[in-house]
Amino acid sequence: MKNKFVLFIAGCFAWLLSSCLGSNDIGEVEIAKNCQIQSVVMSHDSIEGLDTVKFTIDQLAGRIFNMDSLPYGTEVEKVYCSITMANSVAISGIEVTPSAYADSTYSLSSFSDSIDFSAPVRFVVHAYDGVTTKVYTAQINVHQVIPDSMVWSLYADPMIGLTVKEQRVIPYTYEGTERYFMYVKPADSGSAYQLYQASVDEPGDWSQLPLTGLPADGLSLSQLTEFGGALYVASSDGTLYRSADGMNWVAMTDTPSVRTILGRVGESSRQEEVLATIAERDGSLLFYALDGAMTWTAGEEIPADFPVSGFGSLRYTSMYHEYLQVAGGRSADNTLRNGVWSTRDGRSWATMAAHIPFTPREGAMMAIYDNRFFLIGGIDSSGKGQKDMYSSFDHGVTWALVDSMEILPPEFAGRGFSSIYVDEANRVNLFGGRSSSGANDLNQLWRGRIYRLVPKE
Repeated sequence: MKNKFVLFIAGCFAWLLSSCLGSNDIGEVEIAKNCQIQSVVMSHDSIEGLDTVKFTIDQLAGRIFNMDSLPYGTEVEKVYCSITMANSVAISGIEVTPSAYADSTYSLSSFSDSIDFSAPVRFVVHAYDGVTTKVYTAQINVHQVIPDSMVWSLYADPMIGLTVKEQRVIPYTYEGTERYFMYVKPADSGSAYQLYQASVDEPGDWSQLPLTGLPADGLSLSQLTEFGGALYVASSDGTLYRSADGMNWVAMTDTPSVRTILGRVGESSRQEEVLATIAERDGSLLFYALDGAMTWTAGEEIPADFPVSGFGSLRYTSMYHEYLQVAGGRSADNTLRNGVWSTRDGRSWATMAAHIPFTPREGAMMAIYDNRFFLIGGIDSSGKGQKDMYSSFDHGVTWALVDSMEILPPEFAGRGFSSIYVDEANRVNLFGGRSSSGANDLNQLWRGRIYRLVPKE
């Protein structure tokens, strides 16, 4: 009977050891149930909430990490690590090797030792058989960029392979998908306008599309606007051109002599969509609005300090109404301005800004981003492109220079007349632009995004 009991105990012990049998290669990741780390809890008195951070354990790859990074600047040089094993009975010990200390390996004397996680840490779990091991690499992810900082990068230079005098990029639906349409006037004398298209997601590969119906010169490309599913652009002779597909254009008839396209006022439950313009009538410049029924309605005569060219513009919503806003530009007497104006019907405009810190300029880029209005750069009275940035929290009433974390990088050349678009991935796209009055287009695409607005995967 004693022999049978001894054999039974020996069999149980052999079964216990067999659960951790495996490779004798310390670098090989092997799933041995009794050698697995089941959970990890990190803590530190100076890092509030660290003990509630979830750490993912990838048993196949042997990785331990937090998917949601800790705030920028969090110091993790001395973190207490509490480890729970799947079966602590089968474990003889754990070796710890912090990468922050070269050739420093020691045994984890308890499951709550302080460890330097400023670099990845290697855990080697040893089974009681003295042979079987399982290796983990653990790291505490910390944001490497300040969440409120804006990261800029040069995405494409050049965008297309020719020298460009003027460009206008606009998102437009082509073959059922939203694309970027880029209209360009080549720098070569006598060259006709050209059209290129690229993906909104990856605008680094542009291909040319056919373009017909436009004059050889004289278009105000910077004012090209989408309205009612079609595109509109005005010529210096007062002709308004329209295209239903962006490629084939026709000169409109029975229209006023359009001097300027100011932009589109969006539709809401309380108003209809209109195309806001400035047109000449009997020697005077008046605001005119075109509605969806192709009916023109005259408005007020434009103020003497209202811009007729070179303005920045954006559309926005406030109190259930849609608005169009313009800033800067040149008035009819060719004076450079820095005023800010808004409208909700295209026929009457009101001055907005109570405090304007930016100098008179033309070609400033305007967009709504991070629940603020932004005004970027432009060409000032010296004819030089600027790169200063201003923001407004109150729909353009007051403006202030942006924080230093959002400024453009040193390698970005000041410019005006860039096409600006904020895409669905919260990137600010700046296409082209001119570094000075009379210069050719820079033919570049710069992209910027506030780090905390990066979409979560």
